[in-house]
Amino acid sequence: MHNRYRLTSTVYDREDETQKIIPEKRVFLSVEGNLTEKEYFDGLSKNRVKIGINAKVDVEVLRRGKKDTNSASQQVIELLEEYIRLREQNEDDILQEVSEQFKEMFSLDFIKQFLEDPDKLPKKQKNLFATELKKIGYDINYRKYLKKYNDELDEFAVLIDRDMQTHSESNMLECIKYCRDNGYKCYIANPCFEFWLLMHLADIEVEFGDQLDKIKENKKVSEQHTFVSKEVSDRAHHGKSGINFARKYLPYIDKAVIQAKRFPGDEYELVDSIGCNLWRLIEELKMYGK
Repeated sequence: MHNRYRLTSTVYDREDETQKIIPEKRVFLSVEGNLTEKEYFDGLSKNRVKIGINAKVDVEVLRRGKKDTNSASQQVIELLEEYIRLREQNEDDILQEVSEQFKEMFSLDFIKQFLEDPDKLPKKQKNLFATELKKIGYDINYRKYLKKYNDELDEFAVLIDRDMQTHSESNMLECIKYCRDNGYKCYIANPCFEFWLLMHLADIEVEFGDQLDKIKENKKVSEQHTFVSKEVSDRAHHGKSGINFARKYLPYIDKAVIQAKRFPGDEYELVDSIGCNLWRLIEELKMYGK
């Protein structure tokens, strides 16, 4: 499987385990971007009670390794399916998968001990093995974290940019059908995720009513920016410190939902029309437990 080992993250230790509420339901979301989308949904997760979302439901963005920049829509689905495959693994499957890679360097007993209770191993060997795992992008802690959740309640979803420059119409239609056939939620941002962010930052009708074609084309306007990402940058000033979710986006989520509803919300419609149906996810989260 060519995309194996792509799942990696530090999210499993981002909060104090003794303080956080373990949700009874998670929406596992595979996205194209490796940074902005992740930071947005992390912000959503950490502030869900303020937003009016029951703490018993949460969104988990599946992370790729930093060097993994594959963002084609099929690869977003592949990442999600790697996670689903992982959920179905038992400890013996993981042991077999890891030992196949390292059978010449480490004994089966050593690998088994590492998976079960690494603290009992010599520090030098343990660190060497951990380093070798990182080289192939195999994040054991994250995999154990991802196996914690509810098989019956959890949902699986993808978020795909329309991005006419790189994603063909036939490719988009194929992905939507595949998601529907497999019971995955499919969220689409046309032309890109930044348009969803712009809905928090601007009055689209007033400020861009006569520029919707420019939004749809979303041409490059500089080395760093497309038309839409430049508009977001001018307002939000994303920098090295990130997107500042709490100040720039948290207070305006309802505004974004209201504006997004004025555009098409069906996946197939969003292939050709600007808009973003992430408002459906926000509303679904808010309704949980009611």
